[in-house]
Amino acid sequence: MVSERTQEIKPFIVMDVLEKAHSMARAGVDVVHLEVGEPDFDTPACIKAAAIQALEAGHTHYTHSLGLIELREAICRHYKARYNVSFEPDQVVVTSGTSPAMFMLFAALLEQGDKVIISDPHYACYPNFIKFVGGEAVTIPVYEDDGFQYRPEAIKEKLDKRTRAVFINSPSNPTGTLLSDERMRAIADLSPYIISDEIYHGLVYEGREHSILEYTDRAFVLNGISKAYAITG
Repeated sequence: MVSERTQEIKPFIVMDVLEKAHSMARAGVDVVHLEVGEPDFDTPACIKAAAIQALEAGHTHYTHSLGLIELREAICRHYKARYNVSFEPDQVVVTSGTSPAMFMLFAALLEQGDKVIISDPHYACYPNFIKFVGGEAVTIPVYEDDGFQYRPEAIKEKLDKRTRAVFINSPSNPTGTLLSDERMRAIADLSPYIISDEIYHGLVYEGREHSILEYTDRAFVLNGISKAYAITG
């Protein structure tokens, strides 16, 4: 018997579309994929070669609970070089994708009834993760004529004693918007934690993406290599 809270989770329609597309492709239909957020190029040869080399070298056993120390150190170096921010390897947790990271983060951060502010529109899975652990997703509309950017004053109006975090996603899924330096700074000045989904960093065509860590250390950052380097599978 499936639990009640599991039954309340809305389906992720994108995966339904993807699975239908895969079924059509197996039947010989030429499908143009526009459903999931991933590059249309293959995983670079150097990455595949490094993965094969690691397997052949026997790197197939349990690691530190936070992930390989060498990888966590490399992540620290990357953020220092790209955003000029510093943190320690012990502040990095390596997971098999940002979705497990979100589950762990919300489970650690939220008590029953605690609130997380998210934009509307937003990545469809955000409210599911929050609700599953007993939290409440509080939505704030963002508008086309404002570049789909958060208005910090609108966030401030929604803050109350149960607000644990403000969730930002820049570049955004699904709008593609890039939060400006001014708005990132203003959001960082608000009192709750900031959760920043930075998975689309490196896929920017105009301007420069900013990490929330440039403005505050009261933040949790979600990032990975799947999108920018075509390793989603």
